[in-house]
Amino acid sequence: MANAQDIPALLATETKRAKSDANLLAAQLTSNPASVFDLWQEMEADAAVTFHQSRAWVEAWAEGTGAELSIVTLEQNGIPFAVLPLEIEQMGGLKIARFAGTAYSNENTGLVDTNTQGRIEAVSSVELATALSQAGLAADIVLFDKMTTEAAARKPYSALPRVFHQNPSFQLPLFEDFGAVLAQINGKRRRKKFRVSERRLAALGGYRHLTGDTNAQALRLLDTFLEQKPVRLTSQGLPNVFADPGIRAFLRQLATTRDADGKPALDLHGIELSGGEHAGQIIAVAGLTIKDRHVTCQFGSINEDIAADVSAGELLFFLMIERASAAGHQVFDFGVGDQLYKRSWCPQRTELVDCYVPLNFKGRLAAPVIAGMIQLKRAIKTSPVLHRIAARARGFMVQKSRPQPETD
Repeated sequence: MANAQDIPALLATETKRAKSDANLLAAQLTSNPASVFDLWQEMEADAAVTFHQSRAWVEAWAEGTGAELSIVTLEQNGIPFAVLPLEIEQMGGLKIARFAGTAYSNENTGLVDTNTQGRIEAVSSVELATALSQAGLAADIVLFDKMTTEAAARKPYSALPRVFHQNPSFQLPLFEDFGAVLAQINGKRRRKKFRVSERRLAALGGYRHLTGDTNAQALRLLDTFLEQKPVRLTSQGLPNVFADPGIRAFLRQLATTRDADGKPALDLHGIELSGGEHAGQIIAVAGLTIKDRHVTCQFGSINEDIAADVSAGELLFFLMIERASAAGHQVFDFGVGDQLYKRSWCPQRTELVDCYVPLNFKGRLAAPVIAGMIQLKRAIKTSPVLHRIAARARGFMVQKSRPQPETD
């Protein structure tokens, strides 16, 4: 029997144990999306979940690139509240778990059930690391990158250490009144540029706005993009990030994946010359994804040799944004990366954050290095002087890595 003086200590111990039991965090790991189909489908329907964690995106990435998935389901007290579709990348001797396909995504959220957030206690970095390790996630550290501050404030991310991502993203709010959309970004000037482009295209024989309504048309547009983009990247001293056959297969899988209503996962658009010397040539291409009234531009390209003075890329954006407004969408997202054309279209800039959780001693050693590298990249990208120096160095390295022609 306990003495009277022992009762407060016993009560404190029981309270601590009850609290621990009440916040029990567990994780389950699988490599097969089908094994969590119902839960994934339910969480994906949440408007707060981005397209980049959809089954269409993740499965196309796995099938196209051959990446092995590590899909983590988190639950607290038996209540599932998050699904994290991850892949593990090897960087030197370090294994980093990241969202599947994040190298080509614009914003990540994971699949988080916002309806259960009020019933879930905050998850500490240690608790999450323990649960992931016990589930068998074979990584040294997990990096949840490119998240808005709103997404990062949800569990299981809310208590994790974080740094600002090196790049912001840019958005244009949409309204059904297209005039109100343009009024945010000097509508008179935009309409004038659009009319100039149309007049110049009319002089060349006219144009058509193409869409990937069929798989054949979608693949034609995508193949044109994959031909045009490397030319632009080379002129800027950048490596061709679309050269890998797995990346091309991933994009083709997205372009030919359609929902029950026949809508494509990757919505492709293009400008085709309809007459004149270059009739049938596609001079601009863009790929969009759409989820819950949020349109995201995934990529774009232009033909810089034909009709270079018509601003075909700007014309295509004008047409796509007008179409998105008429369809009742709420945001046209130009995605991650600070570029002049995005600033010219977008009154809204969003800073993103990268959250991380080390899983072992190696991960804890690497965490400050990874965070420091992200901060260094951000410093370079936000400094005009440092950015110019880095661009020159990068251009030199890309040029040096290209095969040189044989000489006698």
